[in-house]
Amino acid sequence: MVQWQRRLTDPEFADYLAMIQDRRDNLLLLADPDQPPPDLGPMPDPADCTRSVYACAQHAITLDAAARVHAKTCTAPAKSDLPGCSCAPEPVAAPDPEPERPQLPQSWIPEEG
Repeated sequence: MVQWQRRLTDPEFADYLAMIQDRRDNLLLLADPDQPPPDLGPMPDPADCTRSVYACAQHAITLDAAARVHAKTCTAPAKSDLPGCSCAPEPVAAPDPEPERPQLPQSWIPEEG
């Protein structure tokens, strides 16, 4: 059994934006008028939002498919598409590169011999 993520549908995203806007309106309403207004940042866009999809043993998709973000129109977990789905999931993000090892000063390196 696995869970995976998919993008929000247009109605879900509209509801999410309305909730965020309501929260911002309340923050501005409750803000101290003697202080600068709070910096609320930009509104989210569809690429920022996903929804979790849960599956039981009879409606599970493959682990590889579960590791990727699916399209908002994905039909999984429809039994007719399992263990796959009807969309082309987004590619897995590239792993962060390994940080470079710092060079120690020569005086810190013991002399051999």
